[in-house]
Amino acid sequence: FLDIIHRSSLEESVVKSKDVYENDNSDRVKESASKTSSSGVENANQNVTILPSGATKKGKAVTPSHSNHRRNTSYDILWFLVPSLFYKLTPIFPIYAVGIARIVSTKVFLMLHYIFVDKDNYNNKIAQKQLIREKEEFLLASIMHMWAQIPLQIIFPSMFFVADEYIGECAWLTFLSHVFLVEPLYYTVHRWLHIPEVMKAMHGFHHLSINTLPATANVQNFKEHFIYIATFGPAFFAPWLFSGRQHWMIIGAYLVLFDAINAWGHTNVRIRNPLFTSKYSPLKYLFYTPEFHLGHHAYFQANYGLFMPFWDHFLGTAREYRKQEPPLAPANQQDFVFIGHNGGLGHLLTCPEWSVYNVYDSYKFLLPMQVEAILMKVVGTIARLFMKFYYCPRYFIDDKYVGRIICIVRTPWDFASPKNYPAVNKDIVNLIRHEHKRCGTRYFGLGNWTKMKQLNNGGVDIVDLVEKDAYLQDKNIRVWTGDTLTTASVYKQIMDFPDLEELFFIGGNGKIGNAVVQLLIKARPNFKIRILSKYHAIKHPNVSYTDNLKEMLNFKVVLVGKILPGRKYDQALRGSDAGKTCYILDYSVPFIPIHTKHHKQIKHIQIGLLESTNKMFLKGPFDVCMSHDQSHIYPCHACCIINAAEKRETNETGEIEIEDVERYWDKALSYGLRNRDISKLM
Repeated sequence: FLDIIHRSSLEESVVKSKDVYENDNSDRVKESASKTSSSGVENANQNVTILPSGATKKGKAVTPSHSNHRRNTSYDILWFLVPSLFYKLTPIFPIYAVGIARIVSTKVFLMLHYIFVDKDNYNNKIAQKQLIREKEEFLLASIMHMWAQIPLQIIFPSMFFVADEYIGECAWLTFLSHVFLVEPLYYTVHRWLHIPEVMKAMHGFHHLSINTLPATANVQNFKEHFIYIATFGPAFFAPWLFSGRQHWMIIGAYLVLFDAINAWGHTNVRIRNPLFTSKYSPLKYLFYTPEFHLGHHAYFQANYGLFMPFWDHFLGTAREYRKQEPPLAPANQQDFVFIGHNGGLGHLLTCPEWSVYNVYDSYKFLLPMQVEAILMKVVGTIARLFMKFYYCPRYFIDDKYVGRIICIVRTPWDFASPKNYPAVNKDIVNLIRHEHKRCGTRYFGLGNWTKMKQLNNGGVDIVDLVEKDAYLQDKNIRVWTGDTLTTASVYKQIMDFPDLEELFFIGGNGKIGNAVVQLLIKARPNFKIRILSKYHAIKHPNVSYTDNLKEMLNFKVVLVGKILPGRKYDQALRGSDAGKTCYILDYSVPFIPIHTKHHKQIKHIQIGLLESTNKMFLKGPFDVCMSHDQSHIYPCHACCIINAAEKRETNETGEIEIEDVERYWDKALSYGLRNRDISKLM
């Protein structure tokens, strides 16, 4: 039976679709896959077939090897609560104890793997599409097993509730059942799942993940979960059938340990000690390494075993696999630091330490802004007792330099209170000093509010503090704001409206706003700009001022460069006529959605955001925790990176040099950076 399955899979071949290669590292997978069998593996991204010899030939598009169905996850929390409805029929504590233990252990494993394995490995970047898909699915197995436990507890109570004195016996019998029943059964079922028709119907969903995370182990097609419940069930049933006893704590411990070992096989850890690789070592056949299972994800038709490679070696399906990656830069190399800060509770929840699946989420505002600011002030105050700075993952610049975002432990409250400004500026200088001592870093960018005019005069005061610092004054430290490229990005985005003759500007008096106004008037002498402000900062016949936000409805385009409380927009829009407004183009950071339900024709669109199209210039997680999509970057961040790559030896602080705007835009284009395409949103 197994030979028939194997021949069938070899003859028909499981063809990977474009979706299979949805991550940035599929080229390495193609190299590995080309060595596996007599059948080629086609990569639909490049539309070529990879042959065993390494030769390539043109191929044609093929049917995907998986279903495109997406499960509705809106009600998962309700599914999690369903077992509580059966509290009168069976004890629900064991159900929730096991379910919660599995969920918590999975999340902890994911967090530890990020911190100790993936954080600084810029070669192992996971595609946003994969993160979204896995986030929707990785906890489903735990919930489904909770559901399965309900009828089993009701029908077979002795399978869960025996005296504690039998726990040791149950544990030993469960272990033996796993080794002698579950392992060979899983191997057989897994071979069956790789028959092309079954692969497309179910198992191909799991194999969409070529570069894996620990939680990828639990990401399966919905129907496939039922297959696995039946496959792993003998670990519980066999001891119960043999002895008439089983204990829910052993079942729970088995499932938690099973999840951990399964997750281990999907990690990015290299274990190449002879104890696990030598053909003379028993461990080679009794316990797998992550690369053994990653070889299954790369080859498809090899390494089918669960945790024991014995069955693959015995039946001839074992294949050696070594995941090849370019060497990483030295751990202490850090050529550039972009200085950030906390942006609120929603920002905190995108940190990969909480969950790597959240790093491209938009910031969620779960509480009123004032309440959230107070809460985060408390969190920040406590955090500063234990940490000086928060380190984001490092990324690679132009195949030579290492960059990293490092945040001072400051929250929005600190930037709203002038009495905190000296302490914030001191933190910035302390960070610069610390990173120069630690890594010799000389190039620093100021992100978002760390360069506010009220805080440090657009970075000018930071330069002064650095030049007066006893340690830093002779270290040739360079400080940049990157606002030149933000100005260029916003200006070019407005110029993409060829017939636009006027706009309403919220934040036009700011540093970037002032520069954008100058550029627009210079390019279009008759262009009219209405700025929301009581202070008349710009003296020009084409520029006028108002303090009435309702006037925005008189303009087709509203440009926003300043965060206003949502209630002000609500007051301006509620009860007003539809007006002319079609687009609110917003480059403020963070981007906070404006509710325009009273005027559905108004589209609130984020601008001032660049897309990176050159993967050789920027590599790794330069784009995480920023409330935007993968491969996008804020222009100020990108500008500082360009300065670092070109080793600019002057500061870029204070007012924007208008003559530099076009030059930096040309630089950005040459590095594969372009404005985010907003045409589909309009």
